[in-house]
Amino acid sequence: MKKSTGAVLFAVVAALATISHAPQAAAQTPITFSLDFRTLGRHAAWYVALDKGYYKQAGLDVTIVPSQGTAQAIQNLEAKAAQFAFSDVAGLVAARANGGSTAKMIAVIYQKAPYAIFTLKSGADLTRPEQLEGLEIASGAGSFTQRVIAAFMIEKGLNPSTVKYTNIDPAARVGMLVSKKIAAIETFVMSKPGIAKAAPGDEQTFLLADHGLKLYSNGILARADYLTANAGTAWAFVKASLQGWRDTIADPKAAAEIIAKYVKGLDPDVTLAEINIVDDLVITAETQAKGLGFIDPAIMAASVGLIAKSVDSGGNIQAADTYDASFVPQPPIKP
Repeated sequence: MKKSTGAVLFAVVAALATISHAPQAAAQTPITFSLDFRTLGRHAAWYVALDKGYYKQAGLDVTIVPSQGTAQAIQNLEAKAAQFAFSDVAGLVAARANGGSTAKMIAVIYQKAPYAIFTLKSGADLTRPEQLEGLEIASGAGSFTQRVIAAFMIEKGLNPSTVKYTNIDPAARVGMLVSKKIAAIETFVMSKPGIAKAAPGDEQTFLLADHGLKLYSNGILARADYLTANAGTAWAFVKASLQGWRDTIADPKAAAEIIAKYVKGLDPDVTLAEINIVDDLVITAETQAKGLGFIDPAIMAASVGLIAKSVDSGGNIQAADTYDASFVPQPPIKP
């Protein structure tokens, strides 16, 4: 039987209505996120957020790129090659003091600073701050860690001038420590897996943050003008990223497997060890109570003050200008 013109028109209208009400693919905002270094196990949480679709669910098409250090990560922000960066308070203050950067910290990830001194249990066996006096430490010319150690010692009522720093190439430090040609080496705590492997059962880690150093380290940074123009995007990026950190803390092994899919050639044992180390920097009494990314104004002020003195900022860096805590999600995302 031949359909009437009215019936055909009704069918067309109904079909168009069905199409108009069908779910549409949400537009994804392109985002480039700059890491603070080449991609390693310590960066697994960002890939967890990517792999589990947290960024996509937030309407973000995120590309994660490596860098050659915290300073370059901030340079990527200023050049607008990245919208967000993973860098530290030290790099942030230095960039503001030396280059007029407008970058701001919008979530603190490493609540504890990674500055560490490694010794051997059969050697100097550094376990107490008082043992720093008179210690010889392998370091590098102009190393910022030396200034952190000095500030830490002064706070403890110790004399930092008694410490002897010996300039040794980073590649040679572990070998010299293991052979007992040097009593101690300073480096970030993320180096622990390699040192423990070189001196099994004899490695001793002295993390300054575990002995009272109050100093923020790495977090999520963005330019001030970008935050003003794209507040919703920044809030979404922080929330999705912290969801990735929450899941990484809950299941480090699964996180190690996820990053291995994206970054070929990572040593599985080292990757898992690094994840556990940085998780320890992230999980504190504050983040357990107030959520991941939490920024304490007092600790931020102390951190900026310490670093501003070290980079000779001329007193022009105000802590309040270096961060914006309004992007940390509420209710909080707890580890």
